[in-house]
Amino acid sequence: MQFTRRQFLESSLKGMAVFSAAATVPLWISKSAQAATSSLGRGKRLVILQMGGGNDGLNTVIPFQDDLYMGDSLRPNLHITSGFDTLKIDGLNALNPRLAALKTWWDKGRMAVVQNVGYPNPNLSHFTSTDYWERGMSTGSTLQTTQGWLSRYFDNQCAGMPEDQIDPLTMLGAGMAYLANAIDGSSVYRPPAVPDFDAYVLRAPEDAIGALRLDYIRRVNELAAVTPDIDFLQRSASVARASVADMEVASAMPLINAYPDGSLGTGLSMVSKVIRAGFETPVFYVTQSGYDTHANQWDTDPAQDGDHPKLLDAFAGSVNAFLSDMEASGNLDDVMVLTFSEFGRRVAENFSHGTDHGAANSLFVFGGGVKKGVYGGQPDLSDLLIGNLKHRIDFRAVYARVLQFWMGVDPVPILGTTDFGDPRFGIPESMRLIPFVGPDLLGDIDGDGDVNAADIQLTLNAALRRSTASYPTDVTGDGQTTAADIQKVTDLTLGR
Repeated sequence: MQFTRRQFLESSLKGMAVFSAAATVPLWISKSAQAATSSLGRGKRLVILQMGGGNDGLNTVIPFQDDLYMGDSLRPNLHITSGFDTLKIDGLNALNPRLAALKTWWDKGRMAVVQNVGYPNPNLSHFTSTDYWERGMSTGSTLQTTQGWLSRYFDNQCAGMPEDQIDPLTMLGAGMAYLANAIDGSSVYRPPAVPDFDAYVLRAPEDAIGALRLDYIRRVNELAAVTPDIDFLQRSASVARASVADMEVASAMPLINAYPDGSLGTGLSMVSKVIRAGFETPVFYVTQSGYDTHANQWDTDPAQDGDHPKLLDAFAGSVNAFLSDMEASGNLDDVMVLTFSEFGRRVAENFSHGTDHGAANSLFVFGGGVKKGVYGGQPDLSDLLIGNLKHRIDFRAVYARVLQFWMGVDPVPILGTTDFGDPRFGIPESMRLIPFVGPDLLGDIDGDGDVNAADIQLTLNAALRRSTASYPTDVTGDGQTTAADIQKVTDLTLGR
C-alpha cells in the first residue's frame, strides 16, 4: 500500500510518545515535495528582515549635506557629524559609522537604499503600523485583510497544489519563536517558526499535561469526518514534523562566517544553512528588535555609544556575515534581503537622549540582483507632518517591485494594485521611481522588453507626479499608445 507523506506523518503522530530532532522523518519524505514547489519564486530567495520598534532612519543613512540635520535646532546632540568620510554612498548621504561592514556591498553594487518610505495617514502605534507592513495594506486602502502579504503570495502561486506536495520549508521564520503575520494566514499552509536549531523539537513533557497533549494529537489525527479547521490542524502537525527533519539536515551544515549573538545573527545563520543545504525555500523572515529608542539612543557620542549604535553594529555584522556566506557558496545572485521597520523616528530629539515615534523612513535592499543606488529622493526636514518626515514612496510599491521583478509574479492579485500614487498628498505612482530591481525609470518602464511611447508616457506621469490610473497612457482613446498621445500630453502640459 502506498502512503502519501501526510498519511505517513499522521500515522506516526498517532503513536507518538516523544519526538525530537533525534527521531526524525527520513530525508526522502521531507525532500519529496521540493520538485513541486521549486518554481515558486523562480529559484529566487527573498529574506525579509524586520528592524522591530521603529528604526531611526536619519541616523542610519545620514543626510550629511542637510543643514537642518547638521544644525542645532532639531538634533543638537543626536546628529552625527563625523566618522563617515569613507562611508559616503553619494553626494548627499553616508552610512552610519557602525555600518562600515556594509560599505563593501555598496562598493560591489549589491546594495540599494530606498528613502521616504511610508503610507498615507501614518499610524504611530507599533502594533497597528506593523500589521499594515506585514499585511501589505494601510488604513483606507481598498484591500483589507488579516492575511500576510507573503502568505497571499503563497496562496496565489500554489492554488490547487495537493497538500502532500507542499514543501514544509516553503517559507520559514528563522530565529523566531512566533510566526510573523507577513507569512501567516493561509488556510492550507502554516510555515514553521524556528528560534534555533537546538530548540526546534517536538517533545511532550513526561507528565499529565504531556499525556493530554499527545492524546489531543492522537484524537485529532484519528478523526474521519474532517472539518476545515481539523484539516488545518492535521496539516500543520504534518508540516511541523517534516520541517524538523529538514532543519536537522540544515543544522549539520558547517559555518563559513561567524555571526553576532542575538536573534538576527541566529536567524540569518539559519537561513544561510538552509540555503546551502540545498532546500528550495523561497521566502525567509528574520527579525531584530529593540529599535524603540525613546531613551538611551545615545550616550556621549551618537555614532559610537548608546542603544542605537549597538543595534546597528549587530545588524551590520549579521547582514555582512550572511551576504559573505551567500557569495562564498555561489548563492548571492539568487538572494535578496529586504529590510523594513514599522516607522521611523521623529526628526527632533527628545529630552531623554532618544527620539519618539515618527513616520517615513529608509530601508535597505541587498543581494545579487539589486541595482545600486539611493532611491525615493531626499528626506525633506523643512516640510514635516507634525514633526515627522512625509512619505513619498508607498511601502507597498516596494513590495510590488519585489514581487514583479524579483519573484516574477503579478503583484495585483496580492496587493490589489500596483499604483499607490495619492494626488491628495502629492505622492507619485512610486513603483516606477524605485528601480532597485527590474527596468530603469528612463528605459523599459512597463517591462515589455522595449522602449516605446508607452514608456515615455509613464515617465511623464511619474515626473508630473500623476497616477497612471487617473492619467492613462492612451490619451487620445484610440486603444493604443503612440506619438500622438505624447504630443497631446506635451500640449496640455505647455497649455497649448
